[in-house]
Amino acid sequence: HQQQLSPPKGADVFSEIQTLLRTYGYRVSYVNPGSPVLPADADLVIWMQPRRDASAMTQVFSRYLSAGGKALVALQHFNIQQRQYRGSGFQTVYWPQPQYQDLNAYLEPIGLGQVREVLMDQTKSRLSLETQINRAAVREYEAQEVTLPFLIRAVGPNFSMESPLTRQLGDLLFIWGNRFAPQPDSLSSYGLSSQNLITTSAHAWSYDWSGGWLPETAFSPAGSPVLVHEPLALLAEGTFPHITFAQDDSGKVTHTLQSADPKTRGSLVLFGSSEMFKNDYVYAPGFQHEQLLLNAAAYLTRGNDFAEIQARRKMARGFAHLPAGHKSFWRIAVVATGALMFVLYGLLRFTRQRRVTGIL
Repeated sequence: HQQQLSPPKGADVFSEIQTLLRTYGYRVSYVNPGSPVLPADADLVIWMQPRRDASAMTQVFSRYLSAGGKALVALQHFNIQQRQYRGSGFQTVYWPQPQYQDLNAYLEPIGLGQVREVLMDQTKSRLSLETQINRAAVREYEAQEVTLPFLIRAVGPNFSMESPLTRQLGDLLFIWGNRFAPQPDSLSSYGLSSQNLITTSAHAWSYDWSGGWLPETAFSPAGSPVLVHEPLALLAEGTFPHITFAQDDSGKVTHTLQSADPKTRGSLVLFGSSEMFKNDYVYAPGFQHEQLLLNAAAYLTRGNDFAEIQARRKMARGFAHLPAGHKSFWRIAVVATGALMFVLYGLLRFTRQRRVTGIL
């Protein structure tokens, strides 16, 4: 504390969501991903940020899905760290710290891969994030407010109105989130289908990071292909194959996918951010991360009707990003409309008075 370092917060950064689920009547059991054994009567598997090496858990997880199981996974490729150095004049720089998301070995072959890039969106939000400051030999940490497009604010117009998971949901903050790239041909070859639940806005872009600090140009869409309504969360349903990994004599790891019984249909919800469900952010003011988790748990364990009941807690929604010119137009329109209504009311009142006095 005297060195201005952050105190330990405990080993489980997702402990709050376990407490949340227990509060709502769910029985929660912990599964060790290093030596995974799922409870025989598991109704739902929730997996937060699969890290390398996740091969053992992935094999168990895929077998559970192929047997008709229900699952929810939240995952992302980077945590973007803020740092300041004396040599750079204490200008803030941003480094995408790899999180070694290891489920793509299963998701990509079946057509649900998560794109490894730094995703940006003009519809963004502000958040107080810990900044590492290197003034001397000892690192210091300070909370600083950040408003940059890697803090992706998902709003109502970009939610599915067909799903009870998102139909009445308030805003969400996909902190350092990533998009998914569903491949219809691969999905259909395994008897799977996917539905977008939450997407980016129509003004998103990405930066293909391979090392170093993010350049200033990464925070602007200029020169980058525009990404329109890319999936940040999706629901996949159907016959999931199960995967097995093997290592040959040279040390190379290969995988094999085996199709499931076509009569068994599983369900998988994917969220393109795990940070939003960590203890520090699951109850972030103005956002409904905890409600999204509860809606998904209700849908996957009890179906549509129960999810509709769970989702009845409504919250005011925000608006998608508007270009500066559009904002100016609407400000002028709103102010002018009020003045115009006042003038029209005055003319109408004046006309009525003249009619009453018989002048007209």
